Amino acid sequence: MKKIILLLGDVILLYASLAIALWIRNGYLNNQIWAEHWTAFTIIFAIWLVVFFINGLYEIRKVKNDFSFYGTLIQNLLINAALAVVFFYLIQGRLGHLRPQTILVILLIVFAILFLIWRKLFYQVISSTALRNNLAIIGINPESLLLIKEVMTKPQLGYQLKLIINPDYQEVPQQYQVVPISKDISDLKRQLIKHEINTVVTSNNPKYGPEVARYLFESIDLKIKYFNLTNFYEKITGKIPITALERNWFLDNITQKNNQWYLIVKRVIDIVLSIIFSLISLIFLPFIALLIKLDSKGPLIYKQKRVGLGAKVFTVYKFRSMVHNAETNGATWAAKNDSRITKIGKFMRKSRLDEIPQFINILKGNMSFVGPRPERPKFVEELKKEITFYNERHLVKPGLSGWAQINFPYGASVEDAKTKLSYDLFYIKNQSIALDISIALKTVNTVFNITLGR
Repeated sequence: MKKIILLLGDVILLYASLAIALWIRNGYLNNQIWAEHWTAFTIIFAIWLVVFFINGLYEIRKVKNDFSFYGTLIQNLLINAALAVVFFYLIQGRLGHLRPQTILVILLIVFAILFLIWRKLFYQVISSTALRNNLAIIGINPESLLLIKEVMTKPQLGYQLKLIINPDYQEVPQQYQVVPISKDISDLKRQLIKHEINTVVTSNNPKYGPEVARYLFESIDLKIKYFNLTNFYEKITGKIPITALERNWFLDNITQKNNQWYLIVKRVIDIVLSIIFSLISLIFLPFIALLIKLDSKGPLIYKQKRVGLGAKVFTVYKFRSMVHNAETNGATWAAKNDSRITKIGKFMRKSRLDEIPQFINILKGNMSFVGPRPERPKFVEELKKEITFYNERHLVKPGLSGWAQINFPYGASVEDAKTKLSYDLFYIKNQSIALDISIALKTVNTVFNITLGR
């Protein structure tokens, strides 16, 4: 709902800014002037909203009232200004006579002012104590501590932690002891009423599950929302806490995702897009090949074994970004400043140009455009021993980009693999065409920022 309100507010401001700009430019505003500009600017506004979406300006988790966030807003406004100029003077110019140079400048200034005010007010409203949901957490464990940190450091999520129930007498870190802590669950209803709780999250601890359920049942008349920790953590973070999972979670959440229509539509989209992008990439292929050959000796295409759907091994194709015979001693994790990576290879990896040959893998059906990134067999075997349920990421086809790639920076360690898995499991549970489109669009922003070293 918050995202919809944010989007609707932006749309209203865009058209309001256009009306103000037309009135300032002409000294008046009538139906004829509005009609002359409405169609062209509607196209521009649609493009601008897509840019805002790609850059994460509708992610409530990332909304912040600080210089960094407002710097991002200004950056987006500049990008959209450039796109508007291109549209009106290069594209639309061939179709019509509209050249709203002055109007565009006025519009950008008015919208920038209104936009910054609107976002500041929106943040203050959703972060205000009066509108936040009063939250109680029952049970202390590593996962609930992570949840407490998320809630306390991100008021924009809309929750205020008012009560911690700690029936196991677990240690609570000092920084969280500002919240009232009770070790007695027997008077749960009284405490919920006292602290005006409207949302309760229970940790996935089976030891006192029935006891907690009994006391919560006695509070059912309070009209409180109840969540288990796994579902609530997923709701506010976009990832699954893998250390809190049991086998029954997969039976409840994954087996029902065998949507054949979704798989058919996704496969059709993969085939169509891979053909289109393959044809477009032919334009750049001679230049990429020349740069690779001039930079270092070795083959143009590098073949590598990866683990895909159903844990089956397949061959993935990439433009070579390392020196020839870089792995004569076997597969090793790539380091941040890996000496094996060539100069042109560094750029190709940042911009993901090295993955262009994987359009072949998509056409063959080994991969999709969106899905968990495929890992090498040796690393998979190592990670399966270290990380519970790691093999379950192979329940879906791997992809060029995924939920983990747009939410977590590049990593090469067991701990990084755990975090990525938490995002991959979120994708596997919630996969849909809408989520795939969202990931694809946000990948553009991820690649752009990484390429520029941001």
